[in-house]
Amino acid sequence: MRWPDYAGLNVPFLTTRELNFMKILNYPALANQYLSLAPGQRAAFLASWVDPLPFNQAQVQNLSQAWTEPRDIDTLEWFASPDDICRAFAGLHQLAARPALAPLDPIVSANDGGIGLDPAQWPTVWFKGGSDPGVLTLGYLSTNSKDQTFVVVAMLANPAAALPPQAIVVLQEIVRAAFELAG
Repeated sequence: MRWPDYAGLNVPFLTTRELNFMKILNYPALANQYLSLAPGQRAAFLASWVDPLPFNQAQVQNLSQAWTEPRDIDTLEWFASPDDICRAFAGLHQLAARPALAPLDPIVSANDGGIGLDPAQWPTVWFKGGSDPGVLTLGYLSTNSKDQTFVVVAMLANPAAALPPQAIVVLQEIVRAAFELAG
């Protein structure tokens, strides 16, 4: 399958703070103002309007707990296709083979993302996930006992409603089955 080119949607590439502030603080006014700008004007808007906003942990925590429905998931997110995520994992895997970057492996394998692969069969499991209301992405790189490496990426999105809580369990089961078929 050929995926759309998402690169243009990531310009400028938002920091975690910028993305969350636009989705949490004064939503949707701040987000709409940002999205109404041409891509070439957005970095200046972030620098002038979003970056100077003070960080009030209690305010952000209270607002984010009330954020239960999708907010601009088609326009205000970090965008990547499964191919993009696979390339990122492959690049990190190559880097982790360098002695100076060997600590990368234990960092990205600290959490197996809940798939529970048999460690005797799959001694290496890397995980990176992400979610918002209406968005769930689970990405895994695993190397089996035969030294074969596979990447599985599962993504769900619904711009109209939050995903049900069981969505993560279903995706984890699908990913686990994919690795079992591969290995």
